[in-house]
Amino acid sequence: MPIRLYLFSGLRLLALAWVVNVSLGVATFAWAVPAAESPATIRAAVEAFVRAGLPPGGEKVKIDVQGPAPGLRFPQCADLHTAYFGNANPYGAQTVEVRCTAPSVWSLYLPVRVDRPQGVVVVARALQAGHVLTAADLTMVERDATRLPPGAVTDAQALVGQVLRYSVAAGQPLAQSMLTGPQLVHYGQSVSLIAQGMGVRLVALGQAMADGRVGQSVLVRNVQSGRVVSGIVDAQGQVVVPLQ
Repeated sequence: MPIRLYLFSGLRLLALAWVVNVSLGVATFAWAVPAAESPATIRAAVEAFVRAGLPPGGEKVKIDVQGPAPGLRFPQCADLHTAYFGNANPYGAQTVEVRCTAPSVWSLYLPVRVDRPQGVVVVARALQAGHVLTAADLTMVERDATRLPPGAVTDAQALVGQVLRYSVAAGQPLAQSMLTGPQLVHYGQSVSLIAQGMGVRLVALGQAMADGRVGQSVLVRNVQSGRVVSGIVDAQGQVVVPLQ
């Protein structure tokens, strides 16, 4: 009987010791988990890196750093480095590498979007091709410059009187390639025919043989001589023929 009691007591002691050891092991393991680097700290490092690489005048840009993905943990870093991965264009979409060298070594890649607001002229309503623009048709808005069409216009007043070459939707930015000047010369119209060059300027009455806008070449018949010449329509609706 004492032997059985001794064995029973021994088993209980062994079980108790195992529980205590396991408990202590769990506690020790919990304390050993390294501190994680804050995602906010990582994003701030990326934003500071991108902003430092912007050209002068980039104070108004909007920098959107995406990530790290929820649930990802990276050990706390004492030596954090950032660098462009691939395209280093200061605006638009890009990727930044974040690398830790101490005390643990790890790295990740974060997508970044850099928008540069710029004032641009857009149409206030849908307009058809051939429409002559008025001040009421135009409004100024801020858009990301990296997403604007080439030649986007930034001066609304300069567009008044211009003619749309294409139909446009409401809110669409206007580019110079979408516009043309008003038709200043019409077929059969009497125009001033100006021959100039080498210090000489001659003015004659001409008759337009084609429609023309500013900068276009048109044929004009000299009313006095009957001769047909080619000239360029100027901003005043005159046809200028350069003297060679």
